[in-house]
Amino acid sequence: MFALFIHIYDHGSWERIFKEQLLKIQGYSPLLLINLCMAHPGNAELISSIRKEFKDAFIITTPNKGRDIGGKLALIDFFLRAGLKTEYIVFLHDKQSHHWFAGEAWRQKLFSIIEPGKIDAILTGYKNDPKTGIIGTNDFIRDEYDKKTNEFSTTNNDKMKEMISLYDLHITDHRFVAGAMFWIRSAIIEKFFSAFSALSCREILEEGNFTDLYEGRYTHSWERIFCFLATDQGYTIKGI
Repeated sequence: MFALFIHIYDHGSWERIFKEQLLKIQGYSPLLLINLCMAHPGNAELISSIRKEFKDAFIITTPNKGRDIGGKLALIDFFLRAGLKTEYIVFLHDKQSHHWFAGEAWRQKLFSIIEPGKIDAILTGYKNDPKTGIIGTNDFIRDEYDKKTNEFSTTNNDKMKEMISLYDLHITDHRFVAGAMFWIRSAIIEKFFSAFSALSCREILEEGNFTDLYEGRYTHSWERIFCFLATDQGYTIKGI
């Protein structure tokens, strides 16, 4: 029914963040796809630990390129090439943006989208409204676009405009889910990435760790673009 795309940067986050939460929702039988950052040693041990509880999980490793956005794109490429099918995809990751979010508090709010009670509400929301494309935590739905100036109030303004033009996106709703953790209809992902290779999109992302405080980044622009894919296809974004 749904797939969890999980990007893990810090090995310790598997035990600290993901394991217990995922065990709580095993009854939903989610398809589990995990990307591990190659920059850290010990991936073999972590893979073994994951497989003790989730033997059917798909696990890949990639270089630290584009942070969690790069991980998402790598998982999308794997998902499509493997011919896997689900109705929905849930994006999750462990890497904190210390300059913007308040540590554990933001993580808990963002991760609430995979609490059992919230999952039921989200699935009902999708069933009741076929035009709902993305569902994320209410507190993190943002809109940086100024219709009067046709500008985004972010250092990523120029790069976002470049990418909107490159991917021929036509949008009137510029909202996005800050933190890049949300549910999305798989059909949205399948349609866009059948035209644009996920790995080609990943190529332009920056390497290593960085912020967008003083300079726009393609990686942070893609955080917004993911949500624009839904609105470009006529879907809406809803909070929960």
